[in-house]
Amino acid sequence: MIKRYPPYKFILAICDFCALLIAAVAAITLSTAKSASIESIMTVVHTENPYYLVGACILILFVFQNYALYKINTILSPSKHAISLLISFFYVIVCLTVFEFFFLLPLSAHSRFALVLFGMFGFVVTFCYRFFLFKPLFSFFNKQALLKRNLLIVGSTPEAIKMAVQLDFDDIYGLRLVGFSDSHHTKGQVVFAGYKNLGGVSEIPQIVTELNIQEILVTLSDVSHEALLEILDICKSTTARVEVTSSLFAIIHHKVPSESYFDTPIAHMMNLSDSKGLFLIKRMIDVVGALVGLIVLTIPFAILSLLIKLTSSGPIFYKQIRIGKGAREFVFYKFRSMYPGSDQEEHREKHFASFIKNGKATGGTSTKIVDEKLITPIGRIIRKTSIDELPQLFNVLKGEMSLVGPRPCLPYEYREYDEWHKRRLSVLPGCTGLWQVSNRSEGSFDDMVLLDLYYIDNMSPWFDLQLILKTIPVMILGRGGK
Repeated sequence: MIKRYPPYKFILAICDFCALLIAAVAAITLSTAKSASIESIMTVVHTENPYYLVGACILILFVFQNYALYKINTILSPSKHAISLLISFFYVIVCLTVFEFFFLLPLSAHSRFALVLFGMFGFVVTFCYRFFLFKPLFSFFNKQALLKRNLLIVGSTPEAIKMAVQLDFDDIYGLRLVGFSDSHHTKGQVVFAGYKNLGGVSEIPQIVTELNIQEILVTLSDVSHEALLEILDICKSTTARVEVTSSLFAIIHHKVPSESYFDTPIAHMMNLSDSKGLFLIKRMIDVVGALVGLIVLTIPFAILSLLIKLTSSGPIFYKQIRIGKGAREFVFYKFRSMYPGSDQEEHREKHFASFIKNGKATGGTSTKIVDEKLITPIGRIIRKTSIDELPQLFNVLKGEMSLVGPRPCLPYEYREYDEWHKRRLSVLPGCTGLWQVSNRSEGSFDDMVLLDLYYIDNMSPWFDLQLILKTIPVMILGRGGK
């Protein structure tokens, strides 16, 4: 996994950590000591709890990552760089101030002035070394070929040729184009400016091994979704870092913050879904998160249960058969939001078939086909805010769902799936996911599946945390709920 990240990202993260640590020590020293002498600094180093400082600096690195500070297009743009750093430090200071009320943090334990100093020092030190030191060194090492990565472009589309032209003219990203892999040219045929077709798609693993390819850029748009995914599977089976720019992945480029080469959006396909360690960590987080959630929500659950019973007859919970990981069926729990006997499976099935085929259901509706007259008074509120989904924490505890993942489908929905749609069933379904926070109840069915597949390829505890945090405002504001 580590090999698939460019070396400069690790170097930058280590330098950021050191800069943040220096800023923290300087802020504490100046806010407590009478003078900024070496003795004062050493006193801070020896008296402060190092675990707090180190832990805080590591967490800030994740904030940096969230605001694209390790993406190459941000690194090379002074304006984007400065804005992203300012936003990052703003949220860092706000969060540290909030945590001050619950924990005695090293910075806030001395004074809030120390927090302000840390934000100022952190921004100045980080921006200065990144812009005035790291960026020139990055350019220098690229010219000396010390950080260059061998690139293979899959396809000979206009996008592919445009990328080759730009890299040949001015490679500011540390990429050395080795050649193309294309089915429209014979092996050895020149595709552009002396760069040859090195072989077909089936030969990519051999090309990567023989020519030490570190990065593969897939540029195909004139193929089906299934064909493109099969090509990506071949690329991901290698040791190279895999990127894709394609009109078929437009929803990902539009909805997911991504890197770009020469203003061309690039989606990274990590393929971490086969990591046993990752699934173990994810399961531990699921169990702890579900338990904490159920304990915290005990009283709200009791109140909501009473309201459901008082406003309509019928059970509190609505149970439904859903399709989970590996196409296995399980019982799915929700708070009941509709009157008993309101299921219209045949009607919904026809609409869903139209949704898959045409991108939207009959009548212009989208993913949720609901007769408003059948929704209970309290149901309107809990459906709009997705509170009716909270009992799925029981499904998480049972191991049938995860906190984050693709939404579980219904049996009749599964019957309508194309083969490539079924890839979203390779992991546990989730209570929330990338589609819910970025395109909820909107867009085509193919868009939803592509967002799910992107999540599966790139899932990590940090990605899950980001999606959980983004789910909160979606629920509060009721965006996309019906």
